[in-house]
Amino acid sequence: MVLKRTKRRTVSVLTLTCVFAALGVVPGTAQAPKPKPEPETGKVEQLPGSDAGFYCKNIADKATDARIAWQTWQLVGLEAKLRERAVELERKEAEYKAWVKRREKLLENVEGQVVSIIARMRPEMAAAQLSTSDEQTATGVLLKLKPRIASEILDEMEPAQAARLTQLMVGFSDPLKERSF
Repeated sequence: MVLKRTKRRTVSVLTLTCVFAALGVVPGTAQAPKPKPEPETGKVEQLPGSDAGFYCKNIADKATDARIAWQTWQLVGLEAKLRERAVELERKEAEYKAWVKRREKLLENVEGQVVSIIARMRPEMAAAQLSTSDEQTATGVLLKLKPRIASEILDEMEPAQAARLTQLMVGFSDPLKERSF
C-alpha cells in the first residue's frame, strides 16, 4: 500500500513537472517566465529508457492542450479589458459631445447687442455688471469680447471671481487638456 502511494506521488510529480515544462513555468518562482522558443510538436527530450521520458512523451498532447486552454483564457481576459476600455471611451465621447452642445448653447444665448454694450462700457462698470450676472453668461460675454477689452474687465473684478471666470473660459476654449485618455 505504501508502494502504491509512492508510485502515485511520483506519477503526480511527473505530471506536474511535464505540465509546468510545457507551460514554461518553473514552480516556486514568483517572476514571469522568460520567453522560450516553442518546442516542436512531437519532439520530447527524453533519456533513453527513462520512465519520466516515456511519461512526458505520452502526455505531451495533453500538456499542449492545457497550454492552449491557458492562452485562450488569457485572451478572453484581455478581450474583456478591451471591451471595458471601449465602453469608457464611448462614455468620454458622449461627455465631450454634451460639453460641446452646452458650449454652443451658451454662446448662442449671449446676444451680440449685449456684447457690444459691454465692450463700449468702461472696464470698471463692465466688471460690476458682469459680477452681478451668472458665471456662464459672464463667461460667454468675455469669450465674445476682444481679448484686450476682456482682460481690462477681468482686471477690475474681484480676483477670486476673475479666476473662476478665467478657468471657465479656458475650459470652454481648450477641452482637450482635460481628457484622460
